[in-house]
Amino acid sequence: MNFLAYRTTGLALKILTAFFKARITLHDEKDLPPGGSIFVINHFTRLETLLLPYHISKLLDKPVWSLASPELFGGLMGRYLEQVGAVSVGDPERDKLIIKSLVGENAAWIVFPEGRMVKNRKVIDRGSFMITSESGKHPPRTGAAALAWRAEILRRRLIATKDSEPESFAALAALFDLPPETTVTESLSLVPVNVSYYPLHFTDTILSRFSAMLEDKLSPRMIEEVMVESSMLLAGVDIDIRFGKTLPVAPAVEKFFGAKVPDFVDNKKSRRALKRLTHDSMATIYGLTTVNLDHLLAALLYKTPGRSFVEIDLRRRAFLAATSDARALGIFRHQGLENSQVDLLLEKDDGRISDLLELAREKGFLQVSGESDAKAVKTELRLRFLEPKKECSGDSFHRIRIDNPFLVMANAIEPLPALQQLLRCLSWTPAWYLRRLTAKRLLELMRQAYIKDRKPFQKDPELCPLSYGTSYLVKRRAQVGIVLVHDWLTTPQSLKGLADFFGRRGFLVLVPRLPGHGTVAADLEERDFGQWQTAVDEAYAYVDCLCRKVVVCGVGSSVSLALSLAARGHEMLALLALFPSFGSIPQPSSEPLVEGLEEDGESCPINPSETVFTYQSCPASSRRQIKKMLLQAVKNLPLVETPLLMLQADSASKADRQSAHKYFDKLASREKELLLLPSDELDSLILGCSHGARALVDFVSRCSH
Repeated sequence: MNFLAYRTTGLALKILTAFFKARITLHDEKDLPPGGSIFVINHFTRLETLLLPYHISKLLDKPVWSLASPELFGGLMGRYLEQVGAVSVGDPERDKLIIKSLVGENAAWIVFPEGRMVKNRKVIDRGSFMITSESGKHPPRTGAAALAWRAEILRRRLIATKDSEPESFAALAALFDLPPETTVTESLSLVPVNVSYYPLHFTDTILSRFSAMLEDKLSPRMIEEVMVESSMLLAGVDIDIRFGKTLPVAPAVEKFFGAKVPDFVDNKKSRRALKRLTHDSMATIYGLTTVNLDHLLAALLYKTPGRSFVEIDLRRRAFLAATSDARALGIFRHQGLENSQVDLLLEKDDGRISDLLELAREKGFLQVSGESDAKAVKTELRLRFLEPKKECSGDSFHRIRIDNPFLVMANAIEPLPALQQLLRCLSWTPAWYLRRLTAKRLLELMRQAYIKDRKPFQKDPELCPLSYGTSYLVKRRAQVGIVLVHDWLTTPQSLKGLADFFGRRGFLVLVPRLPGHGTVAADLEERDFGQWQTAVDEAYAYVDCLCRKVVVCGVGSSVSLALSLAARGHEMLALLALFPSFGSIPQPSSEPLVEGLEEDGESCPINPSETVFTYQSCPASSRRQIKKMLLQAVKNLPLVETPLLMLQADSASKADRQSAHKYFDKLASREKELLLLPSDELDSLILGCSHGARALVDFVSRCSH
């Protein structure tokens, strides 16, 4: 190996990383074994041959050798690969070199057990590992397991004869070109590694650039590889390199040979042992797949071939799959699935689903039927996935990543049985039950988020009672549902009276908890208004699942969150703005905190309809977020076309009254009303027993007819 060339590789990769947009993330890389190791890695692109030796060598602080296809060892590329430690699979001295370096030098090697690039990612056939290639199907190669097996046998024989049989030791060492003073490694291991890419669909614009440049210079196969893999780098693909639990080779050898010194044997029994070791490594490799949204969507489409569906149902299925318990499913999620996935339900997902569906339409895999008028309701459009040919061979195998990326994405998670079972269940779940499951999942996620937020403050004497911070729900079978958003520095319990009033009038009502509230004032320090907006979005999605029409009602500064929801184009029956704070920021309450709590701070004997939890202080950073939120709301006003009723108090400051009129005029809503309430009705409005409360119900009723 030319170490100068090896260091040059690192420099070149740093330059490429700065030029390209690929984002490389390493997972579980801290517990790599110290002895000789063979890293067994799934092989999907040529990038693995370039990236993995560099990154693994940095982790181990030693050079990493690799096996590469003989077709790459021609011309300048071949000479370069030889310099940086790559060995051709066709090299007759390959096995001897690998075994020698593993036992005597604690070397690290990279081997691809599939034996070739698996461009369609099809590695499962009838429940067993079976690699699909252009020439057909074959089992995974046992080469990596055989090399580790033979190296472990050599290691044990050398240890057994070094002191007791020096002549046998010298002869065995000479057979593998090991010097007599060789220090035998303490252990040998197989290290499974999975490399996952997201996204895997690319625009034809990017692909066509490479096609035009390379058409007359390379073979069709090489053109496809350069097109796809260069596009991945240019498009900013996420590359997740995940290291699995080390598979020591010693236990397998001990189980086979027992207490006696192992010997080099090749029979049916030993070959079965190698197949088991290979199967274990393959199962671990593909169990490490980093599951992303494209995987879930492609698999769901392939599980609904020929059946029509509406887009919102696909989105709900994807949401339920994306938010399922990853630990229970035994999967690893892409970082894009770690945060709230409510945008999938609101059809405002920055193209995560819409772009993939548009690509399916362009490829001819998705048939659209139903209303085609521009004014048609989006959910009335029915989609049908036309399942393309699954098998591919010959030249079509090398174009599969371009011609049918959906099959590639669906195949990638086929070795994950628990996830496959979940997706099968979701694909056959009827629409009415999907709505219930989605609503139930949203409530559970809200509850989990609140419990998680409370944990760091369990011993804080100022911790809000659990019942006061929990999202408040008045559940009804109703055509119209209301999202009622509490003000800054209050809790959902503060609107219990108004929520119950709406409930008695036949509405379903949900009062979501804004993140940072319902705990302690310090919890607001790291919160931003984007998190509050997400909480409102989740509440809207919940009500939208269970009701045909949604009303959003904001109180004080939270009116800004309601306006933002409408400005982004979400369909609402009406907007209700109660005492909006466009001109000033609300102040913390001077009232004392709730009294009468039990020692654990989790229950309260005080009647919740009479007392609410209030904050006596707040962080300066949270005030700045409120200012940003109010400024954003002002920008959103010309985009709001939803019917709106605004209530303002005659006791409000002059600035607040003027700003209310000023911003009311900026609203684009054709139907809008501004109602001024006397100050003595404010408290009774919150309790749901005033003229203002009845005006809210009357306005919603008029909008619904």
